[in-house]
Amino acid sequence: MPGIRARRIGGPADRRTGRVTKIAIPRPYDLAIGWAASLVLLVSALATPASGQYADARLVPKGVLRIGFEPRYLSYRERFDANGSTEPLGTDFSDSTAGVRLFPTLAEPQTALRSILTDPLYAVNLGVFRTIRDADIRRFPLTLRFGLSDRISLTARVPLVTTRSQVDFSVDSAAGDMGWNQLAEQSGNSVAAQQAIQTLFAELEAGAAAVDARIAAGDFGCPSSPECDDARAAVADARQLVLGLAVLAGVDAGGTPGAQITPFAPLTASEAGTGLLAAIQDVSTRLVQFGASPLTATYPLPSAPIGAGGVNEMLADSAYGYASYPLQFSKYSLNLGDIELGMRFGVFQSAWARAVAVGTIRLPTGTLDEPDHFLDIGTGDRQLDVEVGLEGAWEPGSFLGLAGSASYNLQLGHQLVRRVTRHTAPIAPLAARTTVKRNLGDELRASVYPSLRLSPSFTVYGTAAYYRRSADNYALAGNPSDGQPLDASELAFETSMSSWRFGAGIHYYSRGRTGRGMPIEAGIDYRAAFSGNGGQTPKYASVSFYLRLHWRLLGGTAQPAEPPAPAVEPESVPEPEPPARF
Repeated sequence: MPGIRARRIGGPADRRTGRVTKIAIPRPYDLAIGWAASLVLLVSALATPASGQYADARLVPKGVLRIGFEPRYLSYRERFDANGSTEPLGTDFSDSTAGVRLFPTLAEPQTALRSILTDPLYAVNLGVFRTIRDADIRRFPLTLRFGLSDRISLTARVPLVTTRSQVDFSVDSAAGDMGWNQLAEQSGNSVAAQQAIQTLFAELEAGAAAVDARIAAGDFGCPSSPECDDARAAVADARQLVLGLAVLAGVDAGGTPGAQITPFAPLTASEAGTGLLAAIQDVSTRLVQFGASPLTATYPLPSAPIGAGGVNEMLADSAYGYASYPLQFSKYSLNLGDIELGMRFGVFQSAWARAVAVGTIRLPTGTLDEPDHFLDIGTGDRQLDVEVGLEGAWEPGSFLGLAGSASYNLQLGHQLVRRVTRHTAPIAPLAARTTVKRNLGDELRASVYPSLRLSPSFTVYGTAAYYRRSADNYALAGNPSDGQPLDASELAFETSMSSWRFGAGIHYYSRGRTGRGMPIEAGIDYRAAFSGNGGQTPKYASVSFYLRLHWRLLGGTAQPAEPPAPAVEPESVPEPEPPARF
């Protein structure tokens, strides 16, 4: 009769007998429910943040175990900034005039140089830093889905993850004005430099003391005359110069190096270097005018600029306050990611429309990125997540279909060790290393998947997805290593994210040559982020492959009642965290 189609249906009786049952066109009541469900699904997918994950809205039959191997390769070298523009992933570690922004321990030496040079705008300049960074994440998850009943399936995902951060760091020092502090071991001149500085400081203090004694004796028209005022000013400037030079070198007023010395000093031939030597000579000349002995020593300055190797040596050496990994390649090889356990509940399942509620718990089993490595990428967030969502599919005919999903992921708080800094000033000193309480921002996802069935076994589909994550929250959980106060909220700077992603894929489904074996699913999927904002949102592209096999473990028929529509296992792995900070 017209409007009647022969197909297997998913009822329990069919699973027991395997009979083909003829069913009539759905009643108007059922049709209205299906259209309403499809409309709600489509609107929610377009109006709420999307997952960028595939949805099949199906359940595994009771007693059946589905095992899947679903490797995924994700790579990115750019990110979306706060305004939605793209920028290289290594932007934060690049600078046309690298200085205090990248190396905060240079702030005090810079202030000292400004005072010595009487130039309040002087800025330390190590040259042009260029950091090219490519990142990729390779996931090799084993996925399990078991039909506990006709409405409930249990799920698990055990991911092995490899992450790589390829870094090409270079320094063009032609425009820079800094080299190694001559007290540093790397200068090869540390012993002689220390002797020169100690002699200089002693001579400046001796000259100041000699003039001070004459002032006390009433020379130069003291206690009140213009000449006496000039003499007092010369003494004060000499002692202030010693203090400034001590800060610049990282020594005390006697010239003895402290626990942490300054890594860099102005080049002899630079404007800052010649200005510094001129300031020393000017103070000496003024003291000599009032009877002091001339200087025999001067401040030792470098002649060679600093390069990329020198910068990395400085970062790795605890003597300069960083004790971190250098700016270089990092890799985690096949470490465990965050394991997921979940359940799927069939809200309704019919021949042409389906809806499934999904719940997932993500366990803290992955590896965090290291607080002492500024460019590595961890294999997981290593905190507990609770995610709930809804999947739906509408297949009104033999060729066209539409699937979609929406989910909300609640990321719970935990404690970890971080170096407190903004991502725009990413190289934090060891003193900023402390334990913090972190609560990653909650995530909203939604996606739609229009599909076209080319044959009984092959289907092509498209993907449109939206993702949004709210800003992270940080608070101190302990005291910094040096006891200085830190503001952990700096770590939340520009951590909110949103992006649109689009892609396509092809799905293969086969029940075997006899039609009685368990199904085999395979496919390939590609997607890429086309727009986004937030400051640290990766502009990534990903390729996924998947192979899924079914086994009947407990009773029932040898195969599911109906070949599934083209779909891919929901990829519930959260977005990759900026890496350390992007």
